Amino acid sequence: MKNQPVLYDSLKSILHHMDANSRIKMSQRIPTIRAAEKSVPLKIRYLSIMDTTVKINYVQYELRVYRDYPNGDIPLDVKKENVRGGVETDFDRFGFEIPIGSNPILPGDISVRNENERVVRTDTDELERRYRNELARCEILLRVIAEKESGLEPKMEDSWRVSEKWGYSKNALQKDADRVREKLKPFDCRRHNLPPPFNCYIQLSATKYLETKPLQRLSYNRKLYEVVKQFNHILFANRPAIKVKVLECRANQVYRTPIGFKISANQLAARQSQIASIATILEGDVNTLEVSRSENAENWWQHRLVQNASELTTDDVMLRAFTNRIIRFHYDRILTAGQYCGLIENWMSVKREVGSELRIVLSIERDRKYFLDMIQTRMKVVRRDERCVTIHDKNGTQIEVSLVNNWWVKVEVVEN
Repeated sequence: MKNQPVLYDSLKSILHHMDANSRIKMSQRIPTIRAAEKSVPLKIRYLSIMDTTVKINYVQYELRVYRDYPNGDIPLDVKKENVRGGVETDFDRFGFEIPIGSNPILPGDISVRNENERVVRTDTDELERRYRNELARCEILLRVIAEKESGLEPKMEDSWRVSEKWGYSKNALQKDADRVREKLKPFDCRRHNLPPPFNCYIQLSATKYLETKPLQRLSYNRKLYEVVKQFNHILFANRPAIKVKVLECRANQVYRTPIGFKISANQLAARQSQIASIATILEGDVNTLEVSRSENAENWWQHRLVQNASELTTDDVMLRAFTNRIIRFHYDRILTAGQYCGLIENWMSVKREVGSELRIVLSIERDRKYFLDMIQTRMKVVRRDERCVTIHDKNGTQIEVSLVNNWWVKVEVVEN
């Protein structure tokens, strides 16, 4: 029986129901279906985007710089980094790390850099002096230890100069000295106009179910950020629609997205300071928004993405500023029962519709024992049982406060 080719419309129907990773993998291996694959809306259950990493559903793709030493003498720190796929920074022709904050912004990129943050260079004379002083201290102390082991009394000035590192083991000091020597090599290469003792490659790795495998290792003829840009272009460019159930954006520097990149998402997790930037790639609003604390985030709650979300997860204590139907408050610090009551009062200070909810995570299980008692002393209680208190607020609405379990408190506006 002869194999019949799959018709174009049938192929599009098959692609529509395939896992996103399988689609992308198949289109790269079979160039003849790429146009059809790109024309079908891409559906993703979970998408996470970072500076050099993209996770699609259960597969995480990561691009990093891998260093290979032709002489086989690979420093311990580099071995550990290579096991993880490499590092997220580029290197110049002498082996200096190029600060990631100095990389240019390309067309289509979304920068989330802190503009007030200083770019720390790795090739300054001051840094070289610091490394050489640290190496000298390590070598002196190693000599002192060697003299003690051989029964000799070390010189007084040697003991005084290394007093700040006294108590370090010999093995730890040797590792410290080796690490600093490695940091000094780029300075020596620059001084003598020599290449570094390692060769760089761009490595693409995939992690699936906690198992990481290298997929491809490329020649280092382009910088890492350029390869990340190209990789994201392969994944996301020229698609009519990208529909994501859960989108998580956690980049610290730049999202290297294609020009015209747009996605629709049901749920978004992002930092306060990045909401306005991420909104530029979204088609419409999100139903659920999870916001984490960050610096330099002024009036972030006024953005339409925050105000239009049905459900908001936050650690901001100014709960009266939020009008969302469901608010989940999750704080990483320990609060007292009185402080929890203050949060509820803050939320109640604004008139809310029936069905509005505030859900609070208790930091310590024992807080629940005192929580309802504290509410009864501070608010006008209508009814109470073992796990629930009903109260009236100043807006004339009825509020039900209940212990859902040992860790969650649910506050809901109910019918009078």
